[in-house]
Amino acid sequence: MRRPYFFELFTIVNLIAIAAMAYGTFELIRTPLRVLLSLIATVATEAALGVIIRVVIALVRREHGYFRVIRSAAWLMDTLRLIVGGALVIFTYGWIKLVVPIVHPALFDRPLWELDQLLFFGAAPSVLTLDLFSNPAVLRAVDWSYANIFAISIVIASTYFLSDPSRRVRIGFANGYALLWIAGAWLYMLIPSLGPAYRFPDIWMAHRDTLRTTQVFQARLMRNYTDVLRFWSGEPYHAVSIVYGIGAFPSLHVAFQTYVFLWMRRLWRSGQVLFGIFVVFIFLGSMITGWHYFIDGVAGLLLAFACYKVFARRTRLDRWLELRRR
Repeated sequence: MRRPYFFELFTIVNLIAIAAMAYGTFELIRTPLRVLLSLIATVATEAALGVIIRVVIALVRREHGYFRVIRSAAWLMDTLRLIVGGALVIFTYGWIKLVVPIVHPALFDRPLWELDQLLFFGAAPSVLTLDLFSNPAVLRAVDWSYANIFAISIVIASTYFLSDPSRRVRIGFANGYALLWIAGAWLYMLIPSLGPAYRFPDIWMAHRDTLRTTQVFQARLMRNYTDVLRFWSGEPYHAVSIVYGIGAFPSLHVAFQTYVFLWMRRLWRSGQVLFGIFVVFIFLGSMITGWHYFIDGVAGLLLAFACYKVFARRTRLDRWLELRRR
């Protein structure tokens, strides 16, 4: 068995850190083992789907190399570690983000809004973007597709990288993935913010008929946020979901699309085009729907680029790709 990978060590260290920092919130999760097992099952399903797709492609092309790889003990063990590690990343990220209003009860929405205005010479880019795409048909399309594109992109990226035959690609991607989500969660803790739709609700409530799906989700997350505060104050509260934390800075939706795009541009041309479109759409959609400030998306781009560069260099991706082409 290989030594622990970065994504395993980094996740465990941060899980211990948030457990020590917010030990009084452990009961807030209620059934942590059940939550973790559910996450493991989800990631395992995505890995299995990816393998099935690649097996079908290999059969059609009559290429048998993939079958030899996925039968090896090393590949199977790495797959198991990636599945468990991926679930732990989500759990750790969710716990950090969930307890932000308890550990750091402050909000930086006003400074973020003012920074946006400073960058756009007094105008608010979130409002400008909303006005630019204010046609009801366009807003309905954005409303429906924003969350769905993100969910689809998670499945595509997970199935692709979890099933890849190369250890170098899988582990390199997983290392940056863990760094991106967990570092992003700590940035939520460092600069707590809710997002423009929560801080300036009247602007977005004027479009409640065309942004109905978005505002249903926003209300659901705010109820979860309120229940966290009610729990901490000793008041009765409803069951809390670990994946319903609220945080605006940085936009990890933008960061994730960008991170996958940077990997895809080296590995799969169609994936590069698809995720390039996703980056643009999610960046604009995050402002149109009121989830994020402009500066949140910029921070997400920078975070994704940093996480990619660190591990692309560490895994010597350029040299590996050159050798593979030969």
